[in-house]
Amino acid sequence: MSEVGTLKKGLDIFSLLIKEPNMTISEMMNVLQYNKSTMYRLVSTLEQNEFIERTADHRYRVSTVLMSQLSGGNSYDLNWFSVPPMEQLNQQTNETIYAGVISGNKMVTTQVVSGEYYSTRTHSEVGNKKAIHANGIGKCILAYQSAEVQNQIIEQLTFEIFTSQTLTSRTDLEGELHKIREQGYAVDNEEGEIGLRCIAAPVRKNGQVIAAVALSGPSGRVSHDKDEHHAKLVKKCADAISHIMTHNL
Repeated sequence: MSEVGTLKKGLDIFSLLIKEPNMTISEMMNVLQYNKSTMYRLVSTLEQNEFIERTADHRYRVSTVLMSQLSGGNSYDLNWFSVPPMEQLNQQTNETIYAGVISGNKMVTTQVVSGEYYSTRTHSEVGNKKAIHANGIGKCILAYQSAEVQNQIIEQLTFEIFTSQTLTSRTDLEGELHKIREQGYAVDNEEGEIGLRCIAAPVRKNGQVIAAVALSGPSGRVSHDKDEHHAKLVKKCADAISHIMTHNL
């Protein structure tokens, strides 16, 4: 196959997923009439280069990371409507506020409003990927998914250990998810990085949790004794984003 021919077939797959997201490889083969080896090779190349991504149920869609970059830091669901509530929370706390979604078995940052304290503010940029089990936003979104989706995602996790606080097993994570649903927010208690804590709350669109927003900062400021106070503020921010997304999109 010539380079031009290969490029055209890759673009055909990409264009198809823009029009019809969440397709399996077999479904794409039926539409495009490409043979199995060609389809698998092209899909693998597109996925490796983050043009497309595989969901927990082995379907494909345009990459959240790519859509974030093309739209100036927003996913196609969590778009710029999230910024005003996030900026308000930033002004209230002077801490970094960020939003994210789950992509495959990672949390992907889609929006950031940086904290005031430059020398100690958290380092999170649009497009950054973090382990779900060691991240407040990742755990928060996962907690509100169906049992089937949770199982599919958890089966992909390697439970890499980042700090002494990192959750290291499925049992620990499932216990944490239950706690998150009960209290309505998630805590990253230095699980991804020592000295860094965050509080995350779910963002809903038409009742379904599709993202989360978090307040993040050094453990000395975002301390355990302030969790309920910070959670109240973050939940208010998440609710405001949810309202806008449900009624304005």
